[in-house]
Amino acid sequence: MKTKLHFLSVLATLLFISSCKKDETPTPTEPAPTVTGISPTSGPKNTVVTITGTNFGTNMSVLKVFFNGVQGTIQTAADNSITATVPAGAGTGAVKIEKNSVQATGPVFTYQGNGWASTLTLTGTATNLNHPSGIARDASGNLYVCDRDNHRIVKITAAGVTSVFAGSGTSGFANGTGTAAQFNQPYCIVADASGNFYVGDRLNHSIRKITSAGAVTTLAGSGIPGSADGTGSAASFSEPLGITITNAGNIFVADYGNQKIRKVTQAGVVTTAVNGYMCFGIGSDAANNLAFTNYFQNRVFRVSDGSNAGVLAAGDLTAGSTDGTGAAARFNTPAGIAVDGSGNLYVTEIGNHRIRKITTAGVVTTIAGSTAGNADGAGTTALFNSPIAACGDFANNILYVADFENHSIRKIIIE
Repeated sequence: MKTKLHFLSVLATLLFISSCKKDETPTPTEPAPTVTGISPTSGPKNTVVTITGTNFGTNMSVLKVFFNGVQGTIQTAADNSITATVPAGAGTGAVKIEKNSVQATGPVFTYQGNGWASTLTLTGTATNLNHPSGIARDASGNLYVCDRDNHRIVKITAAGVTSVFAGSGTSGFANGTGTAAQFNQPYCIVADASGNFYVGDRLNHSIRKITSAGAVTTLAGSGIPGSADGTGSAASFSEPLGITITNAGNIFVADYGNQKIRKVTQAGVVTTAVNGYMCFGIGSDAANNLAFTNYFQNRVFRVSDGSNAGVLAAGDLTAGSTDGTGAAARFNTPAGIAVDGSGNLYVTEIGNHRIRKITTAGVVTTIAGSTAGNADGAGTTALFNSPIAACGDFANNILYVADFENHSIRKIIIE
């Protein structure tokens, strides 16, 4: 009797469990995310990319975005769209979405990192540059280019819109405003903190000043080559090819034909600061120290504030293209130079068609370029043809280059 009761009890329990299982509702499986597209498909760090697809959901706490395996920052999330910021140093690779540890792979994002070079797309009334030889940037992000063989200064806005800032387009030596002024191969340019510009007017052998309104005057030089110190037109130069301005407001000129560096005050008083170097490009740092390229001697020098002699930064008298430290590095006709806030030098090379970096310790590396050509791209896949001058937007990790024989302005990312 007890055995029978035990059997009936077990049977009832099994029937109850079976009944409970039939009443349970199965938990649905959450659909996996998919990625169908990204926009844009390339860009530098901090680019905001829109990723489209399905089943993303809106809970950002369970979502992750990766660019080439490096996690980005999600800005917004909808079920079919996510926006995310590209992280620094991501590199080129696939974009992936991860939701609750389930990943979906999308298209490749091309990362524009250190050494990525592109060509500015120009619109407006002065797009036909003819051997751009000098470049400067104002506080608003506009570029000003010495359009050498068009004998004018061209303004390029941050949006790439061009206009003639000063110069008639024909060679001459006349002061005036805008196109009423004349230059003869304006070669180099620098901007001061007040929005004025100073130009080395090569074949007029003079230093010209341009106000923010485009009014051109002659600060120093007479139009006749010479090597005299003095004030205004009593001073003389011979082919000024490089120019910079220090925080103290003094202008320093690479007086190429005289193999000197000349100092010019705001009053037009000209003195000789450094003698005996065939200087081409010249730059200055926040501490008023100078750096210059020694063109045919294939060297780069630094000059401490107040000194009248250069100290070798890199290179020697032997032409070459070797990266290295100090005199072990080789250059081939270094031309333009720009100095960042940390004292690093960025040098354009006409003979090697490259952009080189020199650290404060004298370590030389190649940022971009390899042989003569005209191609955008990363590092040595980018091609230049006699890059001649440079200026930096160092707050945004950008170097602008006047690409002389390509008649264009190039933009290089420096991270």
